[in-house]
Amino acid sequence: MIVSPKGIEDFKHRVKRINNPRNMAYFDPDLGMHIPKHVSQDTIRRNAKARKPSFVAFMASLLIGAGALVGAQALRFRYLQMTEISNATLFTDLLLATLFVLTLSGMMRYRMVRYRVAQMAGVVTVLVAGHNLVWYYPDAAAVVYTADYVQIVRETTAPMSLVFRDTTYGL
Repeated sequence: MIVSPKGIEDFKHRVKRINNPRNMAYFDPDLGMHIPKHVSQDTIRRNAKARKPSFVAFMASLLIGAGALVGAQALRFRYLQMTEISNATLFTDLLLATLFVLTLSGMMRYRMVRYRVAQMAGVVTVLVAGHNLVWYYPDAAAVVYTADYVQIVRETTAPMSLVFRDTTYGL
C-alpha cells in the first residue's frame, strides 16, 4: 500500500490533536455524541438510561393523543365526508390519529414507549368521551368540526356518557 506524504501528514496531525492535553473529548460514532475523555462509556450509558419521565411530559403526551384524534375526526368529517358510524369511520379515525401522533410526538421528542402509551390513552379517551366536549362547548366544536357535526352528536349522544361506536353508556 502506497501512502502519499500528505496522507501521512494528515494522520500525524490527527494523532497530535487527539493527544493534545486540551482536547477533553472525542467523538463516539456508536453513540453519535462527543464523549469526555475522563468519563467511561458505561457511566454515560447509565446516565442516559436513568432519565425519568416527568409528569409534564406525560400530560403533554396525553394532549398529543387527544389532539391527534380531534384533528383526525375533523379531517374525516370536513374533508372526507364520512359522517355515518361504521367500521370504516372508526378505522379512518384511528389510522389518521396514529399518523398524527407519530408526527407530533416525533417533532416534540416524546418517542419513548411510556409516552406512546400515554398518547394512545389520549386517543382512546377522546374516542369514547370526546362527545362530552361537544355538549359543553358547542360553539367551539362547531368551529373545529362543523355545525352539522354538533347537531349529529347532540342527536345521537347524551351528556356525561361514554360512547363506543353506536352504544352509549351513561355515567
